[in-house]
Amino acid sequence: MTVESPLVSIILCVRNGLPHVRDAVESVRALTYRQFELVVQDGASTDGTLEYLSAIRDLPAVSIASAPDSGIGQGFNRALQRCTGAIVGSVDADNMLRPDALSVIVARFRERPDAAVIYGACEMVDVDGRPLHAWTPPEFDLLGLLDGAVVPPFATSFFSRAACGDELYFDESFRTVADFELWLRLSHLPILRVPEVIGAVRVGDQSSTWRAASYEDQVAYKLRAVDALLDGRAPQRALAALRARARAGIYLWAVDSMAVIGAGQEPIDRYFAQATATDLRSERFRDVLVRARPRLPASDPSLGQRLLDCGIEYLDRCRAETALVYFEYLHAVGFEHPDLSTWIERARTDRWNTQTQSDVARYLQDEVNKRDAIIADKSAWWSNEVVVRDRIIDDLRREREWMLSGWRRFVVRRSPRGGASG
Repeated sequence: MTVESPLVSIILCVRNGLPHVRDAVESVRALTYRQFELVVQDGASTDGTLEYLSAIRDLPAVSIASAPDSGIGQGFNRALQRCTGAIVGSVDADNMLRPDALSVIVARFRERPDAAVIYGACEMVDVDGRPLHAWTPPEFDLLGLLDGAVVPPFATSFFSRAACGDELYFDESFRTVADFELWLRLSHLPILRVPEVIGAVRVGDQSSTWRAASYEDQVAYKLRAVDALLDGRAPQRALAALRARARAGIYLWAVDSMAVIGAGQEPIDRYFAQATATDLRSERFRDVLVRARPRLPASDPSLGQRLLDCGIEYLDRCRAETALVYFEYLHAVGFEHPDLSTWIERARTDRWNTQTQSDVARYLQDEVNKRDAIIADKSAWWSNEVVVRDRIIDDLRREREWMLSGWRRFVVRRSPRGGASG
């Protein structure tokens, strides 16, 4: 992609999207990069959504069509056919774009004109739009996609129409997770992750991912997409990814072995330069960083930033201890980044807070356990006392009944003369 200011098409598929669709449109209105078009595909809304969208007049370009559809797949495909931009993204009625979203995406495509897809981080918000937390997705990886470890957020994904070609469409036979099938089809192309937050995703009961009942269909359709890839469409892609992962893993094993046998820094670094094609987020990779302390290879200048991104990803997932492995390694090997010391300090603070919270929780749980034990002992004591009391009462009752049944035997009769008689 060589155009300095390419047109970006933003697809909005919606059906009965009020009131949240207003937030989506407002986020488009606030975009700082103005070379865009909003392509609306309405699914025959009946709640006033179409009337609201038809009244929009202050955007660079708006295209609106409305017709009943079979689902989001058909709606997206219809909108895509009307797009004229070199880059295509989307904004759902429940989601929003950050003001600088398109500026970031266009700049990244300039840096990597060979990229087919670029996706970024997203902020999770509640039903009222209040921020919950940010989420930085992992880098794209086919094997990770296949086993569910990598799920690129479609809400922050932008596609190069030239690079994706005819593969950019939704399979309309997929009632759900059609984006998963799309990622598998595009997996042979350059798909890049960027750390910037691109948009906000509204989470809650209105989302299918928050409804347990929807997962039966989601699992079934994902398995169907995997079978289609491995059984006929392009099994060589998975085999190529598996071969690359295996080769990198073997080099990783060699790095670890060099550290164990004390072979020196040169073979450690040499094998490590070959091992960086493996999953940088894996526990095995982190163990090698800690044990072998390899230097950053000059042949892969992007590795330092990628490792930093891994640390940030784990920090965002509240795993400060894991994040520190990356941050402290980068500090030890002299990786230069203006924010590295800040990330290290934040991770150490988060680790301390987490440990403190765990210690407090453990102490409170111990106190609760002691209280419960005392209550149990008292309850047992009182239960025993009740048993003893009931036994005494029963004995007294039996004695009373015995005495009442035979009381006449103890009555002393006296004669009129004052003598006793029996």
